[in-house]
Amino acid sequence: MSAAEKRQNMTGNQAKTNHPGARKKERLDSPKAKAGGDAKEGWAWKRKTDQAKKMEILREIDQLQKKITNLDREKSTHLYNKRSDFRKEFCVLEEHELKLLSERKQEKTKLKQQLGKMHSNVKHFQRELQNVKPTPEFVEKLKELMEDIESQLNEFKTQQRQIYEELMKEEHILNQEINTLEKRIDSWAQAPPISIETKATKSKPVASSARNIMADLPPDVAAFERFVEQTGGPRGGWDEYDHGTFLRIRNKHKGKATFLDEATNSLPGRTITDVNAHEAWYQEYTSLQEKKKDAIMKWRAIKEVEKGSSLEQAEQTAEEEARLREKKAEAKARQLEKEKQERYERLSAWKVQKELEKAQEEERREQEEARKAREYEKEMQRKMQVKAKAIEYAKLKKEDEEFQQMEALSRQEVELEEKKQARRQEVARFQERDQRKLQEKKAREQAKEEARKEQAKRLQRLKGKVEVQVERDPSRLYRLTEGWKERKKDDASSSGPVINMPRRAVPSWRTGL
Repeated sequence: MSAAEKRQNMTGNQAKTNHPGARKKERLDSPKAKAGGDAKEGWAWKRKTDQAKKMEILREIDQLQKKITNLDREKSTHLYNKRSDFRKEFCVLEEHELKLLSERKQEKTKLKQQLGKMHSNVKHFQRELQNVKPTPEFVEKLKELMEDIESQLNEFKTQQRQIYEELMKEEHILNQEINTLEKRIDSWAQAPPISIETKATKSKPVASSARNIMADLPPDVAAFERFVEQTGGPRGGWDEYDHGTFLRIRNKHKGKATFLDEATNSLPGRTITDVNAHEAWYQEYTSLQEKKKDAIMKWRAIKEVEKGSSLEQAEQTAEEEARLREKKAEAKARQLEKEKQERYERLSAWKVQKELEKAQEEERREQEEARKAREYEKEMQRKMQVKAKAIEYAKLKKEDEEFQQMEALSRQEVELEEKKQARRQEVARFQERDQRKLQEKKAREQAKEEARKEQAKRLQRLKGKVEVQVERDPSRLYRLTEGWKERKKDDASSSGPVINMPRRAVPSWRTGL
């Protein structure tokens, strides 16, 4: 077996051993992998359940938002309609609502700006943390950023806490006022009906009989009755709840003037002037009532003697009245007990109906959860099958790719060996060519050297034939040359005057012009 085949077999075995599909299959088959898979499935199921709950909450919020929109539309239709009979009374409410809506929008915008500023500061701090530099300046900069963000958060929390505390106080006050108004309305509803007398029923004999009754009473009693009649009854024109609250607060403070402010705060719709006036009325009322009691006691003492004979009859009458009152009370108690039993039966039936509906809803929810669990299990099985197919396909593809890589590697090795052989042959050929060229160059240089030597010899022979022996004469440098001597001769012969100067030739046609 050649080295290339051994190397190929070793590489194939290692590839099969280190194949990711095989390793993944081993991990999936291990107990830890199975436990992890079960935990992942449970976590996925829990996450899906939480997501379903979130979707239900969002759906419920959407439905509530739609209900709020419908209620606003109905409110605008019934209260703020321009053709309504109470348009003038509801204009104040509409203006107040618009004002509150504008304030809420402004507060929302302000909160968004504050939160956006804090968010940008936190993002900036995160960006700074991504490029950490181990320098004191950088640490000091991070410290300043953290302190700035912390101060902003604390200030925002303090501001919001104060706002919420004020809103809670206002809510508490409004709840008290609403409860007070509800109790007042309930007291109005429970009060006996007021009989409105017409003009026909009002007659002078009745008034005269009332005057006769007043005339028969003692003066203090008549004064008290007239005072009560003229000032709006035994509560001074106030309803039962307001008068009862006034008395409770007055008794708590034992009649001191300090109770006026608390009574004003506890009675919505009543001013301090109304409370002072009612206090003056109540003092007058109690004074006249004491006088009435004294007058009645005196009158009873006078009438005690006159009633001696008719005392037994009065006692019998009182006993009869007491028995009648007891019978009425018993009948009323039986009626109340009957109504209470009916209410209890209706409440029991309602509770049973609610429990039944709750059980049905619970059963429906359990069925829905079971159905979702079955669907989820089917989906997981399908995904596992698809996953197994994908793993098998990836494994086959990986093996195919590795086989192709091995074949390509073997081909590359063969091609590399062939290229090496070709390169060795080329190197040998180039070496042979270089050797031949070197020998040729040496032969040329040797021929050139021989030619140069031959030429030198020939020049030596020529020098031997024409060699001249001359002595050194430094005075030759200062002697006149032959040419210079000839010029001096010419200058001596032409020392006379110059008669004909050389000129330019003149054309024949210009002669004489």
